[in-house]
Amino acid sequence: MILYVVRHGETIWNKEKRIQGITDIPLSKKGEEDAFELQKLVSNLNIDVVISSPLTRAIKTAKILVDSKYPINTDDRIKERSWGLNEGAKVDEVDTIDCWDVILNTSLNNIEPIQDFMYRVSDFLEDIKVRYKDKNVLVVTHSAVIRVIHYMLGNIPEDGDLSKINIPNLRILEYKI
Repeated sequence: MILYVVRHGETIWNKEKRIQGITDIPLSKKGEEDAFELQKLVSNLNIDVVISSPLTRAIKTAKILVDSKYPINTDDRIKERSWGLNEGAKVDEVDTIDCWDVILNTSLNNIEPIQDFMYRVSDFLEDIKVRYKDKNVLVVTHSAVIRVIHYMLGNIPEDGDLSKINIPNLRILEYKI
């Protein structure tokens, strides 16, 4: 199986450096334009299955990337992590370090605990490994989901801090599973 993972295009909240979480923010004009640019590269991939987060920014990105050539399946397990009361806040105004601590597993401000979040992403990953074991799968999702996928596929940061994994918008990550 080859797994291609792409983070959705830019939103206004990305540009403003706001925490989005499950708040359903659409793509910005730049996000759409950049997705059309990436479409050229995606069209050269041998894709069998497309799976997207159900949030608007991911679905719109997926639709642009595959240009109606494939049906788009949605899966709630790859929806962005809920950041609770932190959603909408500027990234530099919220201390998110403890939110990534697996041992602490905080739910401060109604954030989705990291262990719960990792479990649902892991469940998704294990499911597609079995269901699509001989396929090439394109997944369009969010930065926190991609961090967990990256981690679970053995790309563990030396210090274990998932928040330090840089996941830019519209970059294709490829994993051979």
